[in-house]
Amino acid sequence: MEDDQTLLKQAGKEFRRFYKWSLWWVEHRALLKKIGYGILIAFDCALLLFVIWTMLDSFAISYGSEQVAVANMVVVGQQDLHSYTVSSAAFPIEPTRVVALPIGNSRYDFYTKIINENKQWRADFTYKFVYGGGETEELQGYIHPNEAKPVSVLAQEISTAPGQAEFVITDVNWYRVNAHTIRDYDIWYGDRTNFEIETEGFEKDTRFEGETFGRTTFTIKNKSPFSYYNPRFHVLLKRGSAVVGVNRTTLTSLDSGKEEVVTINWFGTLPAVSSVEVIPEINFFDLDSYKPLVGESPIDTRLRVFR
Repeated sequence: MEDDQTLLKQAGKEFRRFYKWSLWWVEHRALLKKIGYGILIAFDCALLLFVIWTMLDSFAISYGSEQVAVANMVVVGQQDLHSYTVSSAAFPIEPTRVVALPIGNSRYDFYTKIINENKQWRADFTYKFVYGGGETEELQGYIHPNEAKPVSVLAQEISTAPGQAEFVITDVNWYRVNAHTIRDYDIWYGDRTNFEIETEGFEKDTRFEGETFGRTTFTIKNKSPFSYYNPRFHVLLKRGSAVVGVNRTTLTSLDSGKEEVVTINWFGTLPAVSSVEVIPEINFFDLDSYKPLVGESPIDTRLRVFR
């Protein structure tokens, strides 16, 4: 019986508490509604005042100083961009001294060696040799990153001695090596230039008409995993360290693992020679330089060559 009375007392207390809150809500609901509207109106007014002040400050009070600050930021940004561009730009191609080699019958061979000191930039360029009284025709050339290679124009007819000649690049386009496809250029380049070259020196012979000509023979073995179309070879005749003769030859192809014996004849004025140097020239960035495998598509060849 006592437990029932205790439960009734607790229920009565809960009812009285609920009744008081309900009564308070009914009596103050209108006031609370007005307070809520007031807070919302005050917030909207503050937001509107902030927008008006921001626009007034931006377009009237601080407009001049902000324009100066923006101009300063643009100038500083341009200076930083210029500094970065200059620091990351490619160094120009540097030629060595040009040599004009007489070969008889008022003809001359022009030779120089060009150097690309950029480790991440390759170039395609147009060049010519300029000498006293004339110039050679413009030709197309290329150079790989961090490469030194010979450049020559052969059998140029000149009525008088050319004197001091210069190598002139008339147009050049630079290309950065894509580090995503060629991650280690030195290894990539070394895999493609794995040639074994043996020279048999320079010898002179006399034909039955009594005319003397020269002959150089060299053996080239392609130890790289790539086969090439139309590989070119520069053959330099040297007396000591000086280049006294220059020639070129091109093979139809050079297959991987194959060995070719190449003979070049020299006519005209024959210099005294102490050594022979053979330098291959293949554009490894030109997909047309590579022989595709049997059944291989151009896309497959590109992936195999540039990965």
